[in-house]
Amino acid sequence: MADFELKSDDEKAEELKAWWKDNGTSVIAGVALTIGGMFGYQQWQQYKLDQSEGASRLYAKITKNSTDSTEALEQLNSEYSSTPYASLAALATAKKSCEAGKIDDCISQLKIASKSSQDNIASIAKLRLARTLISAGKLDEAQKILSTKMPSAYTSLVSELTGDIHFAKKEFSKARQAYDRSILSSGGQNIEILKMKRDDLGSQINTGA
Repeated sequence: MADFELKSDDEKAEELKAWWKDNGTSVIAGVALTIGGMFGYQQWQQYKLDQSEGASRLYAKITKNSTDSTEALEQLNSEYSSTPYASLAALATAKKSCEAGKIDDCISQLKIASKSSQDNIASIAKLRLARTLISAGKLDEAQKILSTKMPSAYTSLVSELTGDIHFAKKEFSKARQAYDRSILSSGGQNIEILKMKRDDLGSQINTGA
């Protein structure tokens, strides 16, 4: 650095020219990559914002029961399937289908929601799906859903639904064991309903089941 300061302006200029000749291309390329990366990031952020806004508008149509809600659902699933709105819309549509007695449509939508990339949405959908399958008499399919890994927060509900399956299969001893597990892991929530289910087994319990 000291040697550079002692050199004349002409010598400094020549050395800078030589340095630029050797390194200028890489400097320009580095700057271009930096700028390009900034623009690329901004474009990606804008894309995500556009996706979210588009999906949100379609979701609003579906939940408000607009005349074109069916088309909105199809568009949401085809163009915005990666957004949480698609899974939420499937849950909302499943609820309406169940209330209308369209069980097959309800099950179909819950299966879509159960594949959500959002763990909480997927878990809720699986539990609703299992409950719906039980009511439809599809007990083995419901049991398969419940055997998948679930967050510990849903342990009590999984055990309760498992008990419902065993009850429907007349496996009363297993049903009581499942309800007991549900009570123990419930944290005191819905415990009266769980006790009623267990106590309703009464003399039906078959210790050999």
